[in-house]
Amino acid sequence: MRIRVVLASLLGLALGSFLPPALAADDPIRIALIEPYSGPLAAVGRDALEQFEFYADRINEAGGVLGGRKIEIVAFDNAMNAEKTTQQLRKAIDQNIRYVSQGVGSNHALNIIKALQKYNRRNPGKEVMFFNHSAVTTSFTNKLCMFWHFRFDHNVDQKVAALTTFMNQDPDVKRVYMINQNYAYGQSFQKAAHRYLKERTPKAKLVGDELIVPFGKVLDFTPYIAKIKASGADTVLTGNWGPDATRLITAGANAGLKVKYYSIYAGIPAAMNTMGTKVSTFTPVMQITESHENDPDEPEWLIGIENDFMKKYNKSTYADRVRIMFEMIVKAFNSAGSADPAAVGYALEGANGRSAKGEAWMRPDDHQIHFPMVVSHISEDVKRPFIYNGENYKMAYKTDGWIAREDMVLPSSCKMKRPKK
Repeated sequence: MRIRVVLASLLGLALGSFLPPALAADDPIRIALIEPYSGPLAAVGRDALEQFEFYADRINEAGGVLGGRKIEIVAFDNAMNAEKTTQQLRKAIDQNIRYVSQGVGSNHALNIIKALQKYNRRNPGKEVMFFNHSAVTTSFTNKLCMFWHFRFDHNVDQKVAALTTFMNQDPDVKRVYMINQNYAYGQSFQKAAHRYLKERTPKAKLVGDELIVPFGKVLDFTPYIAKIKASGADTVLTGNWGPDATRLITAGANAGLKVKYYSIYAGIPAAMNTMGTKVSTFTPVMQITESHENDPDEPEWLIGIENDFMKKYNKSTYADRVRIMFEMIVKAFNSAGSADPAAVGYALEGANGRSAKGEAWMRPDDHQIHFPMVVSHISEDVKRPFIYNGENYKMAYKTDGWIAREDMVLPSSCKMKRPKK
């Protein structure tokens, strides 16, 4: 499938004043994917683009949607710059693209949500839908919720609730030290952890709580490791990602710190590769995901999809939420019998889809996805090591246990206004 990477433009028309022309009934249904395809996080954006390309190709090869219309992915480069995200959204709307997706960075998702709130209010009948595949700040499906936004990843509170539910079953967890990045995401993780440690892991004592300057500015984690050691912690609960996760875990391994790391993102493939086998497996690095290739109950249909992805890109799959998203939106298009975002939105509300371990469910109240999640740790003792661009990491993920969907159903403060049917 032809993927067009559209460079940033400073000449887009104002969101509130542009009314795009109507599309023909047999035109492709285009989805704008706004991610970093240049700059230090270009690899992350291109990984996302490959997943979108892969699932769009599968849909098109199976006959498309709405009796034969194709899905086309149009990639817009934001270079991980918040202002460019807004510029690229304008460019997508100028091209009459009615669906956008994004997930790398909650600050960029926030810009999209705020911009679409204004644009859609000013342009009834020409609304644009946002499919959020990975931006997890909890408020997006709470006080900032809107009909035109659907999230296909669990939010921070859900993931922390799931982790702390599992920690209560772990006999090794008695003394917990928290360390998080001092910005919106890290602060939301910290807030959720305080709540759910008390509610779901009452046996554990919180013995430390740190907020650090984010995004690689802390070069030496030795002082933090010394504090963790002095606290007597057996567990570190962290939302850290990127260099703030890898440097923390590496410093701990170098100091001989024996703790469990319970995390959302500390075990992602890029982190594994940066830390290397000795550090990644020195102590358990736990994470929570939709599925993984070495789970003993991985369904055959999902194994087949993962094998197809490996054949095409010479990479293992990591996140399954993009597949969940595409399968659910295809059903919504066909159920609605229309490519109109309002009709598709109503079809998505309350919709069900396939996850690796039971149904995925889109809660109609706030457009927040729910499905079971697996807790795993990085291990060399795996049948299928993780492969990335042909490189064998010689380690992957090993299942510790599953969290039921109902354990992640949390209250929402969403008060949604819906368009007329």
